[in-house]
Amino acid sequence: MSDIFKYSVLLLILSSIVSIAGATTTEIHKGDTIFVGEDGLHLNDDVFYGNDTQIAYFGSGKTTGAPAYVDTPSKTGFSVMASEFKDRQGAWYSYPEGAAVGHTAFYVSYPSINLRLYAYRGGDSFDITNGKIVSGETLDFRIDSNLAPIFSRGVTTSDEGIDIVFTDNNGATLTSLYDCTGAPVSIVNLHPTTSSFYAPDGSLTCLWDTGNSAYRTGDYTIYAKVNVNNIFNNLGSIQGVTVSPTIGTKTKSEDVSMGINTPTPTPVPSVSTSSSPSSIKTTAPTVKPTAKSTATPTPAATANTPAPTAAVTETPVPTPVPTQTPSSPLGTVTLMSALILGMFAFAAMRKD
Repeated sequence: MSDIFKYSVLLLILSSIVSIAGATTTEIHKGDTIFVGEDGLHLNDDVFYGNDTQIAYFGSGKTTGAPAYVDTPSKTGFSVMASEFKDRQGAWYSYPEGAAVGHTAFYVSYPSINLRLYAYRGGDSFDITNGKIVSGETLDFRIDSNLAPIFSRGVTTSDEGIDIVFTDNNGATLTSLYDCTGAPVSIVNLHPTTSSFYAPDGSLTCLWDTGNSAYRTGDYTIYAKVNVNNIFNNLGSIQGVTVSPTIGTKTKSEDVSMGINTPTPTPVPSVSTSSSPSSIKTTAPTVKPTAKSTATPTPAATANTPAPTAAVTETPVPTPVPTQTPSSPLGTVTLMSALILGMFAFAAMRKD
């Protein structure tokens, strides 16, 4: 087996693995439910029958006769725009061959979303949406929507989901809450698999422990928001469609009334694509002024207590060490020459 062939097989295997791992909420197969407002969808081959390249809406429930509407969609970037699909909900068929045999390409639905607040008390749990919350209550949120089909398309944990937008009275938006174990639990990118889904995993639980020392009395607002595949961006802020009605109550001194304050809330910066209530606000933590230290005054000296005299330390001046200048070699030669001449003169005088 040649190296080129081995390399080609390896690339084919890796591409297959990437294709499987990349399955997301944008992958549409035959019979899936898609929602008005979604875009960037990939229509897989099984959506179409035979050589069909079109989809048709009949509206009457029958696939005989002329369709009410025909469209030629982009298979790799299909958008479910409201102008085209809002008034044409229901079954769409592969066309023309598919319609003759009842081949349903997909179903179109209009999104809906609501949010409920539940007190979690074991077997005695009950709905307290818009009711008073006494500090120490353990709570959970329930998302009621028709959006579960989106998350049955092979969703991954990294795919965008439904967010519970939780804003305190300082304008800070929190992305997690402390549960009864003191652990932070995320309330964003939730993937409901049923029409009534308790955050975060589907079962009623203690998601928010209001008795945690991080929380105190204050007003806040909460609502659910869906922007999966740009539903919110394309439709805008529509209550009951892309955002749920806001939950909020008045405050009592003994209550945590839809209010939460954290000692140092960490603002979560985000880019807002519209002027909807989902725009995330952040509030910089307030820095408490630090008390200035007061210098202690030095007591004045009294008549009986002489003022301390500062000790003076004398630094001895070093005695300069004389530096001897070496005699010049020329001076030495001159002296020697004079001495020798003197000796010769003395010898001459004696000789005379």
